[in-house]
Amino acid sequence: MKNKYLTKCLCITLLSSMVLSNPASIFAAAEDTFMSEDLFDDQPDFTEEPSAPTVTPDITPTPGEETPQITPTPGADVTPTPGEEEPSDPDVTPTPGIDITPTPEVSPTPTPPISAPTTPQEIVDRLNALSAEILLTGITLEYETQIIEIRSAYEILTEEEKAQVTNYQILVDFETALEELKNQQATPTPTPSPSPTPTPSVSDGNGGLTDGSSGNVTNVLTGTPVYYTNMVSNLHAGKEFYLDSLQEIYQLSFSEDFASVMDQIEKEYKEKNKLSDASDLRADGLTTSADTLLVRNWQDIIAIYIYEQYQNGAETFTLDASCKDRLAEIFAEMNPVVRDKSDITRVTYGDRHINYYIKKNKISKEDRKILQKYMETDCKLLCAVVTASKGFVRQSVGEDVSEERVNVIAKAYSLVGEVGYFWGGKSTVLGKDSRWGTVATVSASGSNSTGTLRAYGLDCSGFVTWAVINGYQNQGMQSAVGDGTSDQWNKANIVSEEDAQPGDLVFQRGPEAGSDNHVGIICGKTDSGDWIVVHCSSSQNGVTVGEAYNAGFRYIRQPSFYPTEEQVAAMESQGAATSNSAFTSEDVTVSNTLQDVISANTFVSQSSESLLTDTPLVDDNNDIEVFVAPSD
Repeated sequence: MKNKYLTKCLCITLLSSMVLSNPASIFAAAEDTFMSEDLFDDQPDFTEEPSAPTVTPDITPTPGEETPQITPTPGADVTPTPGEEEPSDPDVTPTPGIDITPTPEVSPTPTPPISAPTTPQEIVDRLNALSAEILLTGITLEYETQIIEIRSAYEILTEEEKAQVTNYQILVDFETALEELKNQQATPTPTPSPSPTPTPSVSDGNGGLTDGSSGNVTNVLTGTPVYYTNMVSNLHAGKEFYLDSLQEIYQLSFSEDFASVMDQIEKEYKEKNKLSDASDLRADGLTTSADTLLVRNWQDIIAIYIYEQYQNGAETFTLDASCKDRLAEIFAEMNPVVRDKSDITRVTYGDRHINYYIKKNKISKEDRKILQKYMETDCKLLCAVVTASKGFVRQSVGEDVSEERVNVIAKAYSLVGEVGYFWGGKSTVLGKDSRWGTVATVSASGSNSTGTLRAYGLDCSGFVTWAVINGYQNQGMQSAVGDGTSDQWNKANIVSEEDAQPGDLVFQRGPEAGSDNHVGIICGKTDSGDWIVVHCSSSQNGVTVGEAYNAGFRYIRQPSFYPTEEQVAAMESQGAATSNSAFTSEDVTVSNTLQDVISANTFVSQSSESLLTDTPLVDDNNDIEVFVAPSD
């Protein structure tokens, strides 16, 4: 396995050029510029008032149950996960290769003093500016004065004002890194003696699959954690990174309401052709696998529109409501209505793709490059992330992924840039929670932020629960997905890495971690075959998307509530039989199909819980300090 420790410095300082020159690596680069984080992220349930959380029970999975460990694609750049920065970080080691000793100047030139910050916003700005500088140079003792000054300014703020310093974790990270740097410079590093025992590698040697209890977990987690100097919390928080990547690499931008523009085009097309689908018969309008008119070629439609604009001399492309008419025309051409000859009520779309357009218009190989560019995997992922549109999500995850999984991923994307990280934060609200962004006390124990005021948001397991509830538009899904990482682990099933799909859950640690874990949702793959994950990250203060292995995720679990292949086939068959027919209230059964599937799958999951045993948790990793969430 390739080791990135020796090249990390170069990757940090040349991140911009790397992203621009190699679009396929953008999601890996997004995660890889940070230390791995979020190892101890599970907290008590917090569904009512922020000041009175409910605690997640500590459940131990069935002994011997096997769970796959994510392995990176051979030859891919990967970084082992050191640990979690919330609630506290273990030892911080500067990046190998970076000179951490300040170079004495022959003729020092006095630097004009920087005025000390006095307001919360000034502190936020100073921390962000310092983060950008240290990202390029690495942290040295020269920054100590500035960091002390910012800390002093922070401490004299009122509690209300402190809550407005949303990137406070940056300050904590820098202080930790400085302390470690001082200790390291004070104590010379001894030369290690040759050892006859080989150092355990990150891979378990069995194709990357491990049950989390066979001893392979220890190989993954032991050893000296390496923390790089770019300990920056907010650099990728929000949508800016993804929007900037689209603009820089693809010269593409979307209006905030573009997902609704796509929905309008689909709706008007159905109305024009007098079509209806299973979801049109549901009170909530939720699309499911029973729908037969799910659009799976939106990326092709966008690529064609951009190609036409490029042919007319455009160099940048903004997609908004002004593009609607032409997009609707392309949509109609690429999605002709197809009726079953034996039953004209069974209707689907033609689902044409780029090759159809190329052949029809006899586009030369040279001109095809612009079309190919906007069909790249990274472009599909970026379009899905920034718009949270199901049309883009379907194409980014692949045709064999059920609509139920697409719905969960789309809702997860909808929180990128919309909600911050909050230790112990939970929500079962359908839609945006009105509490998000309001000042609340962190009452869950086990964090440096416990007892302080913060902008209310979600933690990692709270984010997963919210995405599932909203993906299904059903608050009852809370019991199906579980509360907290331990519960979510145990309510999911064994799945091999080969059989895993977007929508499945990934964890940083195995069952021995109990509640001290971090969870995310698989949302696709890179061109090299590495999993992409969306998760709520403490170090990045919000929902972020990136390469799963570099973000520290190792274990895959498949939730019980998703429909099986057989159930999807049954839903598709029923939907095709009932859509576009003459309906009476007695005839409409499609709207209940999804609930039947949920009930059946939840029952299976709950019945398996009786097999669980109460095995004491053992921390096999002495290098990581474990913060145990209190049990119910």
